[in-house]
Amino acid sequence: MRTFWHLLLVTLSLVAAVPSATAQELIDRRQRRDFRSQPAGISLEQAVEMAQRRFRAKVVRAETVRNGDRVEHRIRLLSADGKVRNVSVDADSGAMN
Repeated sequence: MRTFWHLLLVTLSLVAAVPSATAQELIDRRQRRDFRSQPAGISLEQAVEMAQRRFRAKVVRAETVRNGDRVEHRIRLLSADGKVRNVSVDADSGAMN
């Protein structure tokens, strides 16, 4: 019985020592690390503004992703008439697809 309590105490100590992080925090950390060395170009905020002006629509979702050796901003827009449009903006050049 004494061994059980020792094992329980050691297990609880190890669990308490391990920092807990949510899945979203881990994703955010990875994205910050991946894009830390991103060359100066178009930021996600700038890409969102460009897409809103060009398509006169509200941004529903926006994220920065790595596509091979390129970094691009993917933006989902919702127009006033209910149409959904997905736009990709190259982070280096600002080219919009």
